[in-house]
Amino acid sequence: MIQSKVNNVTVREYGLLINGGDFSNIDCHSIPKSAFDWLMVNGIGNGDSQLDLVKVKRHGKSIALQVLNYVGVLETPCFTRIEVLPKTSTDSSDTVSGRKVLLKMLASVEGLKLQEFQQSHLQLLRQPLYELLISHFLHAVAKLVRQGIRNEYQRVERESPFLKGQLHVSKQIRQRPGRLHYFHVSYDVFSLDRAENRLLHSALKQVLKWSSSNANQRLARELLFVFHDIKESSNFALDFRAWKDDRSIAHYRPLKPWCELILSYQSPIAMVGNHRGLSFLFPMEQLFERYVAKQLARQLPTHLRLKQQASSLSLTKHNGADWFKLKPDIVVYDKNSVVSVMDTKWKLIDQSLGNATQKYNLSQADMYQLFAYGEKYLQGKGELYLIYPQHSLLSSPLQSFEYHANLKLHVVPYDLVNDICLINAGNFNS
Repeated sequence: MIQSKVNNVTVREYGLLINGGDFSNIDCHSIPKSAFDWLMVNGIGNGDSQLDLVKVKRHGKSIALQVLNYVGVLETPCFTRIEVLPKTSTDSSDTVSGRKVLLKMLASVEGLKLQEFQQSHLQLLRQPLYELLISHFLHAVAKLVRQGIRNEYQRVERESPFLKGQLHVSKQIRQRPGRLHYFHVSYDVFSLDRAENRLLHSALKQVLKWSSSNANQRLARELLFVFHDIKESSNFALDFRAWKDDRSIAHYRPLKPWCELILSYQSPIAMVGNHRGLSFLFPMEQLFERYVAKQLARQLPTHLRLKQQASSLSLTKHNGADWFKLKPDIVVYDKNSVVSVMDTKWKLIDQSLGNATQKYNLSQADMYQLFAYGEKYLQGKGELYLIYPQHSLLSSPLQSFEYHANLKLHVVPYDLVNDICLINAGNFNS
């Protein structure tokens, strides 16, 4: 198989992609004209069916494309692979920490088994994100092969020159003259041709096309040899619905999220056209929200319960109906009583800007939003939290904001490296 040369580009959120040239920086990177033109057409939303991945921005005397808050990998038809990393720090030379944080968040939120990355060597983490994901998938399949590929009994109906299994008497009676020596029978065959194996075969074929790593290509070919006698999936949606979850194939469970990601059955971002290039893209705001919620749920005292995206209350009533639903990211309950409301914001704020003009770069709209949550969900009494990613300019909680004497808002950082968030559950009012 002849594989075209891949042009790898690494930027981070809100970095610029410029048309042509040889400029290379994590916040501003040149891409070929063909890739730039393709993104101009396909990366800018055209309605509800497609989201904006980039936006046009002036760059000197020309224009550039600014990547938005989607992280992951995107491949253009001219084999330019653009890796977008989360902006977890202000250090323009640090790609390793961003890649490691992103892998950890994906492992938690998307259900991908990525425990090994925590012990990964620095050299490994310097690889592009897609090669790391492909490597983890291939090693997960190799582990499954060692544990055993499962067969399944499948019912076969056919005309047979000998009697085997169950005879279909009604069909046999209607057998045409000259074929009376054939029997209409059905019987069970113990076969590897089952939905899970077909999807794994298709996913292996796909990552072999994507990978540029000799080690990944070699392992993919070895695994494809094992799956050689199994058909590829001809209908992903149907086979995913047929994926079983019983105890006999429990070791297949970690592979399902990988297949969904690779085969784009649950593609996080809708791309137009029929281009089937590599695409692992995730909205960073949602990824941060879901990750923080999962981690906090583990850290809360056992008598407290956390719910994501609660929508039980609205801002107003009009003509007897609820209008303007209020949907905080996280609501903490003690039994049926709300004890705290939290919102996550994927934004780098600056605690050195603590003046009435700059206000730490906090959004006034966010402050109003949290006030509405406090009045409706907490009846104006309790603790609210705004959670931002921790970085060098936000290393500790800000002094609390008082809406009034009984309602306070705490702005706190979440340490994505050590999974620490300074929320004092002891202050929650039942």
